[in-house]
Amino acid sequence: MTELDHTLTQLFAEARQSLPAEDFLRRVATDVSHARRRRVIGRSALTLAAGGIAVAATPYVAEGSLAAVSHLGAWLPALGHGLASPVVWLGSLAAAAWGLRRVRRRS
Repeated sequence: MTELDHTLTQLFAEARQSLPAEDFLRRVATDVSHARRRRVIGRSALTLAAGGIAVAATPYVAEGSLAAVSHLGAWLPALGHGLASPVVWLGSLAAAAWGLRRVRRRS
């Protein structure tokens, strides 16, 4: 008998062995269930913490953005008139069309 035949015979003999005991399978199922539960609890805690941070930071972000816009409005008084001009509208439409075309080309 060659080495390959011996290895195959050994593998077939191992495959014919009886399945693990019911207690072992129950323990594995319990461990898998506990691992899944821990993972769900961890994700929930992370989501709750991220939501809490977002709620706590919202007033500061809003205040900062309002201050930036106010500063920009005082610094560039003609910006509002420029953004409302037809030339800017056409430019923004052209940029949006170009962006959509690029996205569709990638798909």
